[in-house]
Amino acid sequence: MFSAVKTRMKDELLIVYKSILPDYFESVLKAKSLVEDSKMSVSEACKEVDISRSTFYKYKDKIFRATEQYGKKSIITVKTADKKGVLGAILDTVYDFGANVIAINQAMSVRGVGFITLTVDVTDVAIDVSDLVQAIRNTENVKNASIMAIE
Repeated sequence: MFSAVKTRMKDELLIVYKSILPDYFESVLKAKSLVEDSKMSVSEACKEVDISRSTFYKYKDKIFRATEQYGKKSIITVKTADKKGVLGAILDTVYDFGANVIAINQAMSVRGVGFITLTVDVTDVAIDVSDLVQAIRNTENVKNASIMAIE
């Protein structure tokens, strides 16, 4: 069985056998599942799988289970300057990569900073999602972009 681990170095995604990972990675995945599926609190889930809450919060957004369509749909969060046309420029970048935007959520800007969440389907595109995220980061008036989840 594979697990996907997101590393901060160059924002690369790695696929590794879970047998080489520390046991707490699997525990974090179990805790995430308990919180999502069983509607347990984070504290209850962490007690159930015997990990600390700090371990859970440290890794919960950085480790995902691989599926048959691993990497085909991604949720990307983008922090932007509150400038006209930024969303359009981001969508142009996604279009240039040939990816399909499934959903867009743009929050109201706060103190000159905008927040956008994109759900992107790259099923029919031969690209690496981290390359797309880097291209979004390089878009004018984008402060940061990161992968929030991968299916």
